Amino acid sequence: MRRLLVLGCFGVLLTRPALAQSRGLAEAERAYQAVDFPATHAQALAALEAGGADSEQTARLYVLLGISAAAQGDAAEAKANFVIALAVKPSLKLDKGLSPKVRDPYLEAQGYWAASSERLVLSAKPGSDQAHLIIQLSDPATLVSKVELRLAASGTNPRPVFALPAAPATRFALPASVRERSYEYTLRALDRYGNVLAERGSDADPELVRARNPSQGGAASPAPPGRSYLLPVTLGAAGLGAVAAGVVFQIKREHSAQDWNSSSCEQPGQTRLQQCQAVDDQRQKYEHLAIGFYAAGGALLTGSVIALVAGRPAPSPSLRAGLLGCSVVGTGVRCDGRF
Repeated sequence: MRRLLVLGCFGVLLTRPALAQSRGLAEAERAYQAVDFPATHAQALAALEAGGADSEQTARLYVLLGISAAAQGDAAEAKANFVIALAVKPSLKLDKGLSPKVRDPYLEAQGYWAASSERLVLSAKPGSDQAHLIIQLSDPATLVSKVELRLAASGTNPRPVFALPAAPATRFALPASVRERSYEYTLRALDRYGNVLAERGSDADPELVRARNPSQGGAASPAPPGRSYLLPVTLGAAGLGAVAAGVVFQIKREHSAQDWNSSSCEQPGQTRLQQCQAVDDQRQKYEHLAIGFYAAGGALLTGSVIALVAGRPAPSPSLRAGLLGCSVVGTGVRCDGRF
C-alpha cells in the first residue's frame, strides 16, 4: 500500500507541469482564435518560460510566437521562432490562408533548414564495453540547453534522472546496478526553459537495451572452435609430393621410351620385343606409376581445398551463400532454402 501511495504521489508530481502547460497552451490558442496577437505572444511566451512542454506543445508554442511576432511586424523574431518550431517538427506546415506577412518568415525558416546539412537529432547506443551509454546530439542551430537521461533496470519505475551537457557526444557511465543487465532509458533534449526539443523513447515506451551477459538467463553460447589448418596443409603437402613423384616417373618413362626406340633394339633376325622386352616392361611400369601418382596428387590436392573450405566457421544467416540458402557448416552442407 505504501509503495502504491508513493507511486501515486510521483504520478501527480509528473502530471502537474503537464496540466499547467496544457492550460498555458490553451490560453494562447484562445487568444490566437480571438485574433489578439499581443495576448497570443504573451501567453505563448509565458507557457514556454514555465517549461515542461512536450515536443508537440513546444512546436505549437513556437509557431504561435512566430505568427504573433510576424503579425506585429517583427519578421526577425518570427523567423527565429519558426526555425525552432521546424527543428522540433520538420513536417510542420502553416495554414496557406495566412497572409504573406506571416508566411514569409516561415518560408525563410524553411530555407534555413533546407540549406543546413544537419538537423536536430538526438540518439544513443550502448558502448562496446557494456558499461557506458553513448549519447549523440546534432544541434546545428544551438537550441539545446541540456540533455535529460532517465535510466533504470528493465521494468523499474520511476527511473532516476541524470542531467547531461548539450555536447555532440557524451559517454555516460552506467550505474553499477544496471551493468550487465537489461535496462530502459529515455532521452530528452531541452531548451533553456526545460521544454522538449527532441527525444528518444517515452515514459510509456522507453528504449530497451538487452543484456548480453548470460547471467540474465539462457546458457552461454559455446565459443567457436579454433580453426585448424593441419589437415588441409597435410593433404596439400602429400598431394604436391605425389605430383612430384609422378613427374619423376614420367621422366623415367621418357628415358625408357627413348631406349625402346633406339637402334639397340633393332638387331636383325629378332623382333624389337624379343630384343628389348625388359626395356618395354620398364617403360610401361614407369607410365603406370606416373599416371597413378598424378591421380593420387590431384585427389589429395582436391581434398586439401575441401578441408580448407569445410573448416571455416559457420556463416551467419545473413551471409549464407547461394540462391537456395546453402552454407558449409563444419564438414557438411546445410540448406535452408525451399526447393
